[in-house]
Amino acid sequence: MTSAHPSEGKTTIAINTAVTFAQTGAQVLILDCDLRRPQIHSHFKISNSDGLTNYLSGLQDIDSLLRTHNEYPNLKLMTSGPMPTNPSDFLGSDEMYNLLEVLKRNFAHIIIDSPPASFTDASILSTLVDGVVIVVNSKRGSRVAVKRAKQRLQEVGAHVLGVVLNYADIESDQYYSSYYPPYQKNENQEAAKEA
Repeated sequence: MTSAHPSEGKTTIAINTAVTFAQTGAQVLILDCDLRRPQIHSHFKISNSDGLTNYLSGLQDIDSLLRTHNEYPNLKLMTSGPMPTNPSDFLGSDEMYNLLEVLKRNFAHIIIDSPPASFTDASILSTLVDGVVIVVNSKRGSRVAVKRAKQRLQEVGAHVLGVVLNYADIESDQYYSSYYPPYQKNENQEAAKEA
């Protein structure tokens, strides 16, 4: 998961995607590769003292860095670990490639929370994964920025799977507001009957 700009909600989308896959019974890992502004540990209220960078530095083995989420037993977490001074070097290393190869054998899905596409880190990661999803904040994202992000990723050979439109206001959109109200109205009527 990446975005054209910071604060578009890519971490939230990454977490929701990982949880959804885990709820199907699949073994899922969410890996925080945003070594500039990591957020996974904050969302799950866990320490970020040990994580990906510890492994990439050769300080810890993989198993000691995987954390289980109590509410979703099929979901494993690997935080970013301490932030390095050279994130691109870490993510472009042979150790990163080898780590992903090992993890692919143990998980059905690996969801990577990446920095925005404007950073070299995202381009590096995009060449190591099966596909990239670009998260766009509908309130402040622009088509130009999304096209630029997509082009930048495709130039390095990334397979862009698609775009997730985040923070969409369905009620204010003319197309969706005319499409969804019948469903919303029925749901409100059902809730009123139950009350």
